[in-house]
Amino acid sequence: MEPVKRRRAAGFSLLELLLVLLIVGLLTGLSVAWLARGETAVPDALGRLAQRAASLAEEARDSGRLLGLGWSNGAPALLRLHPNTGGTGWQAEPLGLGDWPEALRPRPAAEGRPWVVFTPTGVAGAALLDWSWPQGGERWQWAGDGQLRIGPQP
Repeated sequence: MEPVKRRRAAGFSLLELLLVLLIVGLLTGLSVAWLARGETAVPDALGRLAQRAASLAEEARDSGRLLGLGWSNGAPALLRLHPNTGGTGWQAEPLGLGDWPEALRPRPAAEGRPWVVFTPTGVAGAALLDWSWPQGGERWQWAGDGQLRIGPQP
């Protein structure tokens, strides 16, 4: 009897193909996430700030204190009345919003002065704030009731 000759299989095994597909999928996912990161940074930052503004309005209502929302050191900031200035000076504290996109800027951007002052009954006066970035803009308005209304920039 003649010995059986085994032919060596040609091609790739199923495991090798699955490994290649996994690597291609991971690289595709990473590249899509990296490319989309710049497009979502502005809406994410504005969303975090809108949520924080709502919590500041609640905090002012619950604590009976005046709280301001303004700009300090290139990012939005919480502004508190400094007790040693007779109620005329604001002290800035970071809001803890994470990295703020450099291209996202407010108008007006008065350093250390509040855009809006939250009071126990709403806001101290109607406030208007325009946000601008290279791809667009938004207008934020607070009425006397303290509610934030967001719309397109005119």
